[in-house]
Amino acid sequence: MKYFIITGTSRGIGEALANQLLAENHHILCISRAVNELLIERASEKNVRLSYCPFDLNRVDEIDRLFDEIFDEIKRDSDITSIYLINNAGMLTPVAPIEQCSSASIAEHINVNLIAPMMITSKFIKHSQELNIDKRIMNISSASARYLLPSQSCYSTSKAGLDSFSKSVSLEQANQLYPAKVVSVYPGMIDTQLQAEIRSTNKELFPYVDQFIQVAQEGKLQTPEYTAEKLIGILFGEDFGNTVVVENL
Repeated sequence: MKYFIITGTSRGIGEALANQLLAENHHILCISRAVNELLIERASEKNVRLSYCPFDLNRVDEIDRLFDEIFDEIKRDSDITSIYLINNAGMLTPVAPIEQCSSASIAEHINVNLIAPMMITSKFIKHSQELNIDKRIMNISSASARYLLPSQSCYSTSKAGLDSFSKSVSLEQANQLYPAKVVSVYPGMIDTQLQAEIRSTNKELFPYVDQFIQVAQEGKLQTPEYTAEKLIGILFGEDFGNTVVVENL
């Protein structure tokens, strides 16, 4: 049985990833604040195993308990062939000059985009380090980690941190007996709620909003389904982990 732990499955890329991974001998474990009833229905129709963990990743002090429970479930299976973790959940806000961002909004952003993936990865490796199976961690990053714009200091910082974290963990795992492979991926510009949020931002707060509106109007945004297909191709690729930061799908 192949296990897939995916965060942010209520919509967008996470929903598309979970939907495309629904298959025989796959067990999908979904984590998001809102339960995606449509995913549950599809899994039931296909007679595929799917477990849902309603959870707000801003509650970082409860992540240890969540992953203890997840791996209690996984380890009850005597025929585990692989475990894959996809840290997909993320948020864009606050989009504003840093002096206009509240301390609470900054803390929530860093919790969800960086601290939660770090803690989840820590628990994933801790619980699976004695398992001699295929273990892969995919962190969904962004080109914003490298290409900086005003009013996106929180987002760019969290994604740059995720890239550095991925590189560091990859170095650590290289010397382990049963290593986990780690990759951080820039998925491109996708037609998701995050894009809708940035297009609705006041131009006084984000001076580049017109460019994002134009990209959407010209039909240049990728669909979540297309993006998920490309990400799954990377996840299953024989060279997964050889390049830690993958900038092009």
